[in-house]
Amino acid sequence: MNTALSSLRAQLRDLTQQLEPLREIFLKRQPLLPGSLYTLRRRCGKSNCRCAEGQLHATTVLSYRGGARPQTITPTPQQLGAVKQATDAYRRFRRARAELVKLHRQMMQVIDAIEAQRVREGNQKFHTLRAKTDAPASSPMSAGW
Repeated sequence: MNTALSSLRAQLRDLTQQLEPLREIFLKRQPLLPGSLYTLRRRCGKSNCRCAEGQLHATTVLSYRGGARPQTITPTPQQLGAVKQATDAYRRFRRARAELVKLHRQMMQVIDAIEAQRVREGNQKFHTLRAKTDAPASSPMSAGW
């Protein structure tokens, strides 16, 4: 057996094993929220407020694309935990999706290399069989395959 072909098959096995953790991410039932939570700091404008001295007011907001334009909303303190979980899950999902695309590209390169190697081996075998029969063959099937 050809060592190059064995190496390619091993590479393909390794790549397919990397799909399992990604599959688990895709099959979860957790809701996804495409957006980002961040802390917005600002001044209120009152002259006697602490923000006038540099201690800005902090508010956690959710920025997401709600329709054609980006939206910014302020979740309630009770909603923050669920919103954070959903936005984190969305980021994990998107990273897993990007990794899947990368793995598929690598797998296709290996599969193409396996195909090319097997075609080379098939052509070599066909020419060897054809040379042994001394009769011109019009197809691999007429050469005893």
